[in-house]
Amino acid sequence: MLYEEEIKPIMEKRFHNLKYAAATFGMCSENLGLDDEVSMDHEWGPRVTILLSEQDETRCSADMMRVFQELLPTTFKGFDMMWRKPGVDVHDTRETILYHVSVGNVVNTLKRYGGITTLPLKEMDWLRISEQHLLEFTSGVVYRDDIGELTRARELLAYYPDNVLRFLLMSEWTAVADDWFPIGRVGSRKDQLGLHIQAAKVCQHLMRIAFMVSRKYFHYKKWFGTLFKRLTIAPTLEPILLELIEEQRWQKVEEKIGEAASILLQYQNKLGITPEITMKAEEDDGRRHHIKYDFRQIVNPLAECIQPPLKSLMENQVFWLHERSLILWNEEVGKWSLFLESSPTTA
Repeated sequence: MLYEEEIKPIMEKRFHNLKYAAATFGMCSENLGLDDEVSMDHEWGPRVTILLSEQDETRCSADMMRVFQELLPTTFKGFDMMWRKPGVDVHDTRETILYHVSVGNVVNTLKRYGGITTLPLKEMDWLRISEQHLLEFTSGVVYRDDIGELTRARELLAYYPDNVLRFLLMSEWTAVADDWFPIGRVGSRKDQLGLHIQAAKVCQHLMRIAFMVSRKYFHYKKWFGTLFKRLTIAPTLEPILLELIEEQRWQKVEEKIGEAASILLQYQNKLGITPEITMKAEEDDGRRHHIKYDFRQIVNPLAECIQPPLKSLMENQVFWLHERSLILWNEEVGKWSLFLESSPTTA
């Protein structure tokens, strides 16, 4: 409504020959349709970004912002258009500064989202960018795009290429195996707290795989579970994961991990990015495991399908010796920075 009722008429009257894109995207929960009354206590207000070509942005942005400041109302549909909450909002609180109405260009916007400088991205560069940034840039609504630059960038970043996805799946299944392995020993010592911690770790890895096989970026922790519920796989997988983290018997925890893994593999196989993969499970003697899973049957076929240049990462011995400490699965800062910097194969 802000764009249609206020900004679009200004653009038609004062900048009618200018080609531009208008969109609402980026940080904050409204761009994912996740807002509620609590979300509105900070960093919240009518939000539209105008994107011009680099040349037009240099030439016109200052004049456009001056016009917006003069002509846009101080409130819109009852919401403040200015920064009016000192100590709450993190930006400039002067009343002459418009709240979340800005002018920029696609090139500089991409730089703010993970330091992207060229498109399409090289495979190594995909691993350097926070998944959160990718989600924020590709979410929200584009109202208009005369040049098509914003639309093209969003399409190119819509989701990981198949080779990158194979690499991420291989790494996450490896993490599942790592956190599954001690469950039998933890449970046999009647360490209930330790059992629930390990079950929760495995559950989080399995949820991340659910996003991957759904070709969806996952959000940082506040909305991780909420967005998981939107996945097509969720109605089938969520009940099993809830039982997994609530289960008191370590033997049943191992069984639930197998159930969840089988469902995820069905969806993964439908992607068609590897030969069909199944996982072998067999009863064990109960000393280390109740059910013994061979996660290599998942990890190895994925590894074999990975093509250069990502193939070279697996040939680096450092990757296998220290993979979980060097791979940064921190959703907000990027996953692989330290490892890629340490690898001579990335030059």
